[in-house]
Amino acid sequence: MPKLKTPLERAMALAAVSGSKATLGPAFLESSRRAPRAGAWILGALGEMFLDKTGLLPARYRPALLIPHALAGAWVARETMRDEGGDDPSAPVMGAIVAAGVAGVAPMARMVLSRGLGVSDPLLGLAEDYLVLKLGGEATGMTFNQMGECAKEAVEDLRDRVAPGLELPAASRIGVGARGGAAK
Repeated sequence: MPKLKTPLERAMALAAVSGSKATLGPAFLESSRRAPRAGAWILGALGEMFLDKTGLLPARYRPALLIPHALAGAWVARETMRDEGGDDPSAPVMGAIVAAGVAGVAPMARMVLSRGLGVSDPLLGLAEDYLVLKLGGEATGMTFNQMGECAKEAVEDLRDRVAPGLELPAASRIGVGARGGAAK
């Protein structure tokens, strides 16, 4: 059960997640629905997170780049409200505003914290990603383990479509955990 209580709280949480990464809010929503297109959204979110960390994506606070974040925020807000049985016509507008706000303010806050506290921007970026993953998980009732399983399934599905005969390295087949030991 999601920790956020009301449908509007969950809708705005997913809109905020979409403000951080435009594809992450839809990835959470579609994963929580167990929709067939969830894998594509998950791969998009993984790619967006990777490209963001490498610096290949331009700053999301630029006006033209606020648009995809706002659209994603509006969509997840509308769909969350519909899934919950409410059809508040103001939810998409609020979702777009929340997503655009997060997209505009979060990078600037990171810059200020980086300069003011001397913490590296990549480290602050990882902290931001952790927080949005936690928020998205709370909004959809997903644990970090479930998120990892969804990501693993999406990558394996892509591998099966692109290179069906490709074998994973032995370590990933036996389930090596984050600390290097075998998973139980």
